Amino acid sequence: MRTMRGVAGGMALLAFALVGARPATGADPSWPKEITFALLSTENAAEITRRWGPILAQLEKDLGVKVKAVTATDYRGTIEALKFKKAEIGHLGPKSYVEASNNNYANVEPIVQLQLANGSLGYRSCLIVHADSDLFGPEDIAGKTFAFNDPNSTSGYLVPSAFFMIEMGVDPRKHFSRLTFSGSHEASILAVASKKVDVASTNLPDVQQLTRENKVPRGALRVIWVSKLIPNDPVVVRKDMPASFRAAIQESLTTMRARTPEAFKEIGAWLGGFVPADDGKYQVIRDLNETAKRLAAQK
Repeated sequence: MRTMRGVAGGMALLAFALVGARPATGADPSWPKEITFALLSTENAAEITRRWGPILAQLEKDLGVKVKAVTATDYRGTIEALKFKKAEIGHLGPKSYVEASNNNYANVEPIVQLQLANGSLGYRSCLIVHADSDLFGPEDIAGKTFAFNDPNSTSGYLVPSAFFMIEMGVDPRKHFSRLTFSGSHEASILAVASKKVDVASTNLPDVQQLTRENKVPRGALRVIWVSKLIPNDPVVVRKDMPASFRAAIQESLTTMRARTPEAFKEIGAWLGGFVPADDGKYQVIRDLNETAKRLAAQK
């Protein structure tokens, strides 16, 4: 039986009756009859809902509890949905999770972490330009037009803004001729591809996925900077959900790829599955977040 990590101590893990069988269905009267899964707005709402649809459908089947999806217009909206009980479970980015868990703001805990198809538990932020741009490195982008994606994005805001302030010693609010927030990774990538901005921050998996799906022509973009490894996103659950229910969600997600690989057919080739989450992995993001806030206040 798998040892639980990242879930409240003393939680009883729901065991499978047979290897490869589904977790027990929601016969426990303490379990909710229906839950809402808040999805992070990395793309437009329809696309995100489509990608996650088969995974949520399998989770619903495993739990015996109806699972609905909701997508906020921005990252903050996903945090607020969890805080105000508009959602019981959600996909957050590392920075969004840090904001949600800071002083127990949204009363959530991480239960699983996304794992890439190559087995990695981390990904990289990047800066992108159009392929025919004359910009070849971060030192070339002063005075250009720039797009972050969302103030609560890790790879689309926190990591690159910290790079500008800590390593380059510049204030991004003053370093560019025009600074905007596109709203999502997809929007930032498309803004560079269509030359609406000179430079944008995003992450390598999203650039690769949009290129693979021909939403961006191959060869249209060029990466001019990549970050150190960032811990992959967590999926979180509200702490006021029954312990056995949280354990069942974790069991369903961590075993789903092996049991029902077809549930991942829409999410994209980049996602390999889920592993139990460890809150400690996000301390590096907490530290970076505090440093970035302090430097921004000083400039």
